[in-house]
Amino acid sequence: MLINLFSKGKLNKIWSIGDTNERLIALSEYVAEKCRFGIKMEKLSHPERVFFITQNVEIEVNNGGFSQFFYNSSGDFAGEMVDAFQEIGAEKTAAICQQALDVVGQPLPVNRAERIELIEAIETDALMEALDACDNAFYEYQEDLNALNDAYVQKNKADFT
Repeated sequence: MLINLFSKGKLNKIWSIGDTNERLIALSEYVAEKCRFGIKMEKLSHPERVFFITQNVEIEVNNGGFSQFFYNSSGDFAGEMVDAFQEIGAEKTAAICQQALDVVGQPLPVNRAERIELIEAIETDALMEALDACDNAFYEYQEDLNALNDAYVQKNKADFT
């Protein structure tokens, strides 16, 4: 009961943040902590999961490209990123994510060690160049991901607990 009251208080503070970017960052941190940074995804509602995935893809790709996303633990959700971006209405970003998956040419294992082993086995200069092209397309921000994420969160606000 006390934990639930704490969560509600923390969320109320997040909802009161006026700046969209600051609110999304705070909510991203809250959701990440709630699921222990992806370890306890079962603690998230479906909208929280979608938000967690879109935020992690964006963070990882901006930090080191799709190759970093695939290598890191966030890559556990690579198979869900296209659907997540489609769900928030980011069709162009979803297409870029699909292109990055297509470059790899086969489904990526959810298990990080298996995924790294697969990527290292198929890694070539051509693969890395193709992923770089996906990175560059992502960096163009053909869609306002902050606005799309915010609209999605607001529409599903009751599911953020």
